[in-house]
Amino acid sequence: MNLRETLEAGRVLLADGASGTMLQQAGLPSGVAPERWVLENPDAVSELAASYVGSGSDVIYTNTFGGNRIRLRLSGLGDRAVEINSMAVRLAREAISGSGREVFLVGSIGPTGEMLEPYGDLGAEEAAEAFTEQACLLKEAGVDGFACETFTGLEEALVCLAAVREVADGLPVFASMAFDTSGRTMMGVTPEQAAQELLEAGADVVGANCSVGPDVVESALRAMSAPGRRLLGKPNAGLPRIEGGRTIYSVGPDELASFALRAKVLGACTVGGCCGSTPDHIRAMRAALDQS
Repeated sequence: MNLRETLEAGRVLLADGASGTMLQQAGLPSGVAPERWVLENPDAVSELAASYVGSGSDVIYTNTFGGNRIRLRLSGLGDRAVEINSMAVRLAREAISGSGREVFLVGSIGPTGEMLEPYGDLGAEEAAEAFTEQACLLKEAGVDGFACETFTGLEEALVCLAAVREVADGLPVFASMAFDTSGRTMMGVTPEQAAQELLEAGADVVGANCSVGPDVVESALRAMSAPGRRLLGKPNAGLPRIEGGRTIYSVGPDELASFALRAKVLGACTVGGCCGSTPDHIRAMRAALDQS
């Protein structure tokens, strides 16, 4: 079955974990865009994807969260969007091909990094053009679906979703936002509002990712939950702290495994991890889901 058919069949899919923090552990300097390593250290990107496949992920996200042309400009990579998105899909496909099992590839699309008018200087039309370009590149390279993720402003999330749906040609689209301990996004969006408006705009799956940790994501999913809704939960492994010069995240594999089971009860069709999560977290989530 393709990804849409698998979702419609009611199977709970295990996604992957963090990209940026894992690449930093592999040597990516702090502050450097992870997308740069698609070109400069492709082996590290491919090995990370393979580690998640090996840990039991059913869904892998491309290393293209910041791969739209506007966000790439902030890293001096604005003219390399074509290479980065195409290569990222190829690297992930190579990791999947050696697994011997069905693993779906989702194209990750994050915010532009700039504020839309009237809060900032970025026009909605320019943002839409960047999202459309990235979605086209990912689709042409061969993704199975899309993830519009980690948005805090509903306006930008809806611009992204509309742009992606325009070129998706039936491929499923996930849409998730990042909430904080207040129960809202940084821009004041509630989970209920996000779910309703994103679903009305055509998202196939809605949910929360990043968002401090599993407790915040679980609260958002509970607020979003309704009969027939397909939800996604992909939380950070808690808040980071520095110990001995190393960044340590507070939530261990067992806690994310417990979250996966609770999210399943709330209607999540896709669970995984975000910042700070590792293949060990995904392995624990796999074991918990398989035993449930």
